[in-house]
Amino acid sequence: MARDLAKENYSNQNSKKGLAARNAAVLILGNIVDDHKTIDQCCDPVNGLNQFTTLEPRDQALAKAIAITTLRHYRRIGVILSKIYNRKPPQRARILIHAIETAAAQILFMDVPASAAVNLAISIIRNNKPTERFAGFANAVLRSLEREKDTLLEKSENAHPFPAWMFKKLCSDHGKEKVKLSGQALANKSNLDLTPKFKDADLSKTIEAICIPTNSFRLKTDKPIHELEGYDEGNWWVQDIAASLPAKLLGDIKGKKVADLCAAPGGKTMQLASFGADVTAIDQSEKRLVRLEQNLERTNLEAKIIAADILELEIENEFDAILLDAPCSATGTVRRHPDILWNKTPDSVASLVKLQNELIIKAAQMLKPGGVLIYANCSLLKDEGENLVAKLKIDGLSLNPIQTTELKGLEHCVNGQGTVRTLPHHLVINSDENEDEALNGMDGFFIARFVKDN
Repeated sequence: MARDLAKENYSNQNSKKGLAARNAAVLILGNIVDDHKTIDQCCDPVNGLNQFTTLEPRDQALAKAIAITTLRHYRRIGVILSKIYNRKPPQRARILIHAIETAAAQILFMDVPASAAVNLAISIIRNNKPTERFAGFANAVLRSLEREKDTLLEKSENAHPFPAWMFKKLCSDHGKEKVKLSGQALANKSNLDLTPKFKDADLSKTIEAICIPTNSFRLKTDKPIHELEGYDEGNWWVQDIAASLPAKLLGDIKGKKVADLCAAPGGKTMQLASFGADVTAIDQSEKRLVRLEQNLERTNLEAKIIAADILELEIENEFDAILLDAPCSATGTVRRHPDILWNKTPDSVASLVKLQNELIIKAAQMLKPGGVLIYANCSLLKDEGENLVAKLKIDGLSLNPIQTTELKGLEHCVNGQGTVRTLPHHLVINSDENEDEALNGMDGFFIARFVKDN
């Protein structure tokens, strides 16, 4: 899609529209890398960057595609450019740096002719008074990149995608080899998985998809989701295989009162309801809960919905089971959201760990004696998972180890702690339909199960 958008824009490379889209991509990149904003904040149709929101839809898509491609390969681009620079650009000249980076992404990873990428990048640099004197420098760098493209790509193929602080932390958590494999998986486009509404449904009979472990289905088509068979009937919903696991580890919950905490946009709520539970979905975001309601309506499933700050709820001994998919660094979802690598900091992670502890304590209070609590998140960091659980001390709440037999096909994801740790490289599909390995990969996730003493 990104390449198609870029190719369509070649003929207008000197037009205001072509320049405006590239300029927006440069500003989006700067806001994420320098100011730690998210791609959603930058591209919000109402409150996003003015240079983005004023673009026509096609140019918005192009600007976003360039920014996302740059972010997905950001560190590798940095490694490549470091080999070309005869002198480093001034670190304060952020427009200069990001214009070069976005142009490099187009040349290296989007098949954009160098003339288009270079000319528009130089225009951006010349139109910005503090950087106009560096136009010749940028032109020389990008022309060198064009000439040496194949060699530079080959020499940088083992570059990991993580910022320095995160790479150090992940190597400490998982070891360099696993981090290397995860980094390679994160560089690939994410897949789309479907969760069927009915447990024994075989979606591969009606949709171009293959069955993967725990009865999820991975799409092999780029056809729009709403055009796939069963969408209007609500027979399935989009949910990464890793995100589908927590609800499956609650056991038989038919007829039981179950709370889904931090529930929106509703993938796990729909799972719990489809299992026959009496579900209460709680989230503090009314905007996101609207989407949850729409999902329930499409799938003809029911749940009680509460918009509230969980920590302020006065509920005790209410639920037979609770699923808490806690706010986290979301570093396990980088395949879909590459901006996450660059808008998270060690301080923001520390704040999240504090909140996660508070939410687990609150969830334990809401749980009936003998009830089961699942704590989950989509982080790669052990501080939000294994380390948090190891330090957790709540009277009456005990870890209930997950068994390998509960995750057929993903047994290797159950660790010695009795918790589940999935990493982006963990799912390898051995199939004739997976010749280029494009169907491999999954989100990074952590899952722990607790039981409350009677």
